[in-house]
Parts: sequence; structure tokens; C-alpha cells
Amino acid sequence: MAFAYKHGDRPLEGYTVQRGVGRGGFGDVYYAVSDGGREVALKCLRDNAAIELRGVSHCMNLNSPHLVQVFDVRQNDDGEYFIIMEYIEGPSLRDMLIAQPEGLGPQKAAFFIRELAKGLGYLHDHGVVHRDMKPGNIFYEDGYVKIGDYGLSKFISTSQHQTQTASVGTVHYMAPEIGSGHYHRGIDIYALGIMLYEMLLGRVPYQGASMAEVLMKHLTSQPEVDGLPEPFGHVIHKATAKDAAERYQTVGEMAEELLGVDAIVQSLVGFDALSLTEAVAKVTPRAPSPGSPVGPPPIPPGAGQPARTAAVGVTGAMRDLANAAGDALKAAAAGVPVGTPEGAPPMLSPEAASGHVTYAGFWVRLLAVFIDVLIVGIPCGIMNLDNAAVGVLLLYQAILIGVWNGQTLGKRAMGIKVISTNGCHPTLGQGFGRALSKILSTMTLMIGYLMAAFDLQKRAMHDRIAGTLSVYAIR
Repeated sequence: MAFAYKHGDRPLEGYTVQRGVGRGGFGDVYYAVSDGGREVALKCLRDNAAIELRGVSHCMNLNSPHLVQVFDVRQNDDGEYFIIMEYIEGPSLRDMLIAQPEGLGPQKAAFFIRELAKGLGYLHDHGVVHRDMKPGNIFYEDGYVKIGDYGLSKFISTSQHQTQTASVGTVHYMAPEIGSGHYHRGIDIYALGIMLYEMLLGRVPYQGASMAEVLMKHLTSQPEVDGLPEPFGHVIHKATAKDAAERYQTVGEMAEELLGVDAIVQSLVGFDALSLTEAVAKVTPRAPSPGSPVGPPPIPPGAGQPARTAAVGVTGAMRDLANAAGDALKAAAAGVPVGTPEGAPPMLSPEAASGHVTYAGFWVRLLAVFIDVLIVGIPCGIMNLDNAAVGVLLLYQAILIGVWNGQTLGKRAMGIKVISTNGCHPTLGQGFGRALSKILSTMTLMIGYLMAAFDLQKRAMHDRIAGTLSVYAIR
């Protein structure tokens, strides 16, 4: 899709567009010149203008050499909103990582952390959490590392905001609690830890065949840091702790621990910042982008079905994750239609797509089973089918889970659903496999059920065999 405005257009009084330079989730960014000759970045808001404007308003009067400055917000005669920003000619951190796919190395990574701590610390000190820290929003120009794109920025608070309608961050850099409504600085520190990993190795720590898989890894995995030199491994491990209380409490603490090693400090003494742009200059020149986000690294396609995993989280912590999963996941929220053409990619269930789920605990699941037993057992008793009751129960569970949105009547009563561990609705075959494998969970003196008490995903033996998860449904 082409830019709405071309060279010479004047969509906003006093500014003439020179060219389009970037596209983001909220709008298009243009390089423009004011009537007085000032070069600016002009961002025309397309979608969710209210969200972008709210975020920008938090940063309008902030002034730091480590932040892309926002000059003004104006509206044209057609009702379009424009954000007038500082124009940055230098490359983004994303450009540098593309030019150096094996990573920037420890020296450059340490330089970026040191400089980013200045800008991010300034934001945090003024009560603002960025919420979208990623390489595409980091720029280098004239000796300064600058943080841009404040569309998702929010004042730090502990209030719940369940009416948010825009994506909160980018999936590869999202902290596990990103959708909880607690907009604390730990979200940005987590993202900074992910970025440090990427700067060192040229890749993000969590990749997968679907966004749901990436989200799941954020919730349950730790970055592999054993091969990294210290203190990088320790700093990444602490910055990306699942529990925000175990992370660095300020970005300054993170930078201080990294720069507390003499070897790293000495490496930065003679560091030539011009080396940051040399590699970028050797690849195809980019149009300067003053704040338009560059998308996250593509998720490598999997062979056949995506790896089995799902986007689920801790109780009450994922209320807004539909926003965090982004428009792609929202589009997939219709579920798997019956008769999906062979070879078509499986669609995520609404639960996995939105992240509005938590693992269903043992007692809740047991009560759901008890309800199903009553539903099946009472009619079987009336019809003298006692000997066939177990078979009828298994058939009932298999068919309903396979064709009725992953639920039985008991599960529906308890507000839980069964989804595949790849985030999709279970198939009919998977429903039968789960029902039959329940026999193993029962025959082992309930040990198969009790395994859920020691499993991070609360899976019993039959869930592990069938590749399923029991999660709370959206209410």
C-alpha cells in the first residue's frame, strides 16, 4: 500500500512533504520541511489515533538528548492528526542488527546499554513507562542513542485498564506481565534484557512457529545465556526474570552491574561510535526513519504443524494480552473452522490468540469432571447402562471436546476449555486421544492426575499424551 502523501504535498499547513520514510501500526511517517526551513518528521495517524495521542502527550514536554523530541500535535482541515517530531537521519538499532546478523558484539552492546539507560532512566524518572522498547525504536545520530516512538507510553501506575485497544509492545520483547495493567518500569527493563541478548547474538531468545508459541516461551522459559561472557549472562538472566520483583528495579542498576567489570569499562574508553554506522552504510541505504517502528524479526516458519505450545499466563495477569498479541492474533481469534482445507495453517483459539487465559488448577478441573460424571451417570443409571457408563463418559468427553470448542458441559460450567498446546482448538482425533488416555491417568491410582500438581502448565498425564492444556475461558 502506497503512502497517502507524495513529494510536494502539504497535508498540514506550514509543512511540505519530501518523501515517506516509514510505516507503523499507528500511521505513516514522512520527512517534511516547514515553511521556515526546519526539517521534521511528520507522523500522520491512521488507526487508533486516541491511543497514540495519549502516549505522546506523556512525553510532549520531556527534553533529553537521548529521546526523539516531540514538537507538537496538530490536526488538519480533514480531521487527520499529525505528530511533529525531531527528524533523525541516523540508523536504527534494527538497521545495525540487519547489517550485522551475527550480533554487534560485547563492546557495542555495552555501549548501547549504557546510553539507553540514560534515556530510559529519564523517562522512568518522569513517571513514564515506554512499553514498546525494541530495536526499531532505537536510533543513533551524532554520538547520541535516542529512544523514539512513544505511542504506547503510559504513566506508571497500578490501575487496571481493560479498555485498552491497541497492541502493547512487540511480542518478541514483551514481559510476561505486560497485559496485567500494572505499567511499571520492569516492563521496559525486561525488553532491554531481550535487546541485550539480541545485540550479542543477533537473534532474540524466543522464536517459534506462531506468536502464541513466542508468548508461551516468554511465560515459561529463560534465555540460554550459558555461552555468553560474564557479566552479560547474569545481567540478561536478571533483567528477564519472570517475576518483576526479581529483576533490576531501575535501569540504572542494570547498567551499573554491566559496567561494573573493568574489562568492559576499558573497552568503552576508546570506543569509536562511528563504527555503529559503518556496517549499515555498506548495505542498501535506508530512508531515514525518525520514529516509525520496524517490525520484529520474522518468526521462522515451522515444518508442518507449529510446535505445541500456547499463550497462557498467571492468574489475572493477561487481561489485555489480546492487544499485546497484535492484529494478526486478533484476526485468528475465530478459531479452527470445521473442514479446514488440508495444508491450511491452523487457526488459534480465541483464548490462545488473546492471552485471556490462565491454567486451570487441579480442583477446578476435578469439579468439572464430577459434573460430567453426574451428567452422564444419571441417565446411564436410569437406563440401566451401568456397565457401559465409563465408555459413554469417554465418548461424551471425546466428541464434545473435539467439536464443541474444547468444552464439555462440566468444563463450561467451570469456565474452562481444552486447547491444543499449539494454541489451536483440539481436533476430534485429539479429543478421542485425550479421552482414552484418561484411562491411564485413572489406572495409576490417580497419579496421572496428580502429576498436574508438579507441572508448570498444570497438565495431567492424559494432557501430556494428547498435547492439550486446560485453561480458563474468556468471560
